[in-house]
Amino acid sequence: MGFLRGYSAFLNVHYWFNPNPVPLGPSLVSQILTFFGFFIVAAIALRITAHVLRKKDSLRTDILKRFARLLFWTGALGLLALFVSYEQVPFFQMRLWFLCTLFLFVVWLGRVALFIVRDYPALRLSIEERLQLEKYLPKKR
Repeated sequence: MGFLRGYSAFLNVHYWFNPNPVPLGPSLVSQILTFFGFFIVAAIALRITAHVLRKKDSLRTDILKRFARLLFWTGALGLLALFVSYEQVPFFQMRLWFLCTLFLFVVWLGRVALFIVRDYPALRLSIEERLQLEKYLPKKR
């Protein structure tokens, strides 16, 4: 357990539930800001990619939009948690809110992965069958 020695604060319950934690240092604030800012930038990039691909493949566009929503809201909630922690707003400055943001990210990512594994192949198959059937039907003029 020697490798966890540097992370002992994270394993302490009082670190997460302390209503008045030690303010974040400037280097940690910049690192957290960069981390959650990257989520926002990645969400914007995925949204633009989804907009470009919407005519070619609507299902992949849907997946990209789901990932973009996930990244945007995780980034926004992380930045909000950083702001209230930086401003030392009582109750909301607890480190617990960063943990809740991480938990939300993992649960939402699981739901997106479940959609990709379970629902995406069935939807893809139904679209291919519909296109195969429409190939032989007369088209409207």
